[in-house]
Amino acid sequence: MATSRVTNDQREARRGPRFVRTGYRPAARAEADTGFSTGFNSFLATGRLSLALRLGLRYGVDRQYIPRYLGILATDVAFAPFRFWQSVAYGRRVRRAEIHPEPVFLLGFWRSGTTLLHNLFACDPQWGFVNTYQAALPDLFLAGQHRLRRMLASALPENRGIDNIPVDFAMPQEEEIALMCASGLSPYVSLNFPRTADKTLEYLFMGDGVDPRERERWKAEYTNLLKAASFYMDGKPLVLKSPSNTSRIEALLELFPDARFVYIQRNPYDTVRSYMHLLRLMNGWHALQHFDFDELMFRQIRIYRRMAESYLQQRRSIPAGRLIEIRYEDLEQDKIGEMQRIYRALNLSGYDAFAPELEEYVASIADFQKNPSQISGPVIEMVNDYVPFLVSEYGYEFLEAPSGAD
Repeated sequence: MATSRVTNDQREARRGPRFVRTGYRPAARAEADTGFSTGFNSFLATGRLSLALRLGLRYGVDRQYIPRYLGILATDVAFAPFRFWQSVAYGRRVRRAEIHPEPVFLLGFWRSGTTLLHNLFACDPQWGFVNTYQAALPDLFLAGQHRLRRMLASALPENRGIDNIPVDFAMPQEEEIALMCASGLSPYVSLNFPRTADKTLEYLFMGDGVDPRERERWKAEYTNLLKAASFYMDGKPLVLKSPSNTSRIEALLELFPDARFVYIQRNPYDTVRSYMHLLRLMNGWHALQHFDFDELMFRQIRIYRRMAESYLQQRRSIPAGRLIEIRYEDLEQDKIGEMQRIYRALNLSGYDAFAPELEEYVASIADFQKNPSQISGPVIEMVNDYVPFLVSEYGYEFLEAPSGAD
């Protein structure tokens, strides 16, 4: 195992936010404001200028969103010197960094509890992770990890907008955001360019729908961003959370044959309800093209089914003792017990050493309040029509839509 020294990011992640931040509240104005000021909300705004230009020219930006697109380009220009400095100062060291051969991948559809699971793992100092700052600024986070990071922290929203989880640069984050910012080889391109979804959502599967040359580029870009995280985290084994990886197991095993996997399943009715809310907000924040939300919603429920089917098929490729499946409801009810079960099932060492840190973190979030929710008739119908096998596979009860649901 790599060194167990606790990084500053792990200290900050466990400590939580130290003050109430002010700044923009993107959820409150996502759909109303499409102007220059919201450019920073987009993943493209912290990526490479060449990427934003290439995607904009290839797929087109609707007239209404031109001010937003100009904001993205302006932000990319402002970050360019830091990106160059990181390449000069850290490029060789990052290329030489070694990724621990036994990462842990946390899988599950969006809004299934992967963030909670990731935060619990991050309490253990033996693990490294991609933090929120690296995810947002993958090509310059090393060069701007002091003054620039403090300056940008003041602009963070108080919470994620989709729920009440605080936003902090030190917190673990999904590496798919970094992949999007650095390369555009990501299904998240469809957030900016919704009309490309038939093509760009194929990045969720890395199968025949993706050009073989792009698959090789994806492997190279993914490896590069994990090398940067490994370098920053002193070579520790990485615990990585990305819902997009749920249907990429075979591609991940090509890169890391000794990887371990944790799959988390949430009640599909709750998952779809929460995901549709997320989808509306995310497309409102990022879109550079007009889209029909009803069409988008039904496309995504089909993607949910396809990802679930792909996961159930690809999980057979995982060697024995390298996969555990849990339910979100069980994790929410008994976080410490479920983490113990995960460590035992995957034969992970070190649980006793970090148990006090885990217990402290669990106590700190005991009063966390989820947003109130109600499962609508259309959501029930979508689940029953598209993913009934998930309801039965993981022991949930079927719901019936009220008569006359619309």
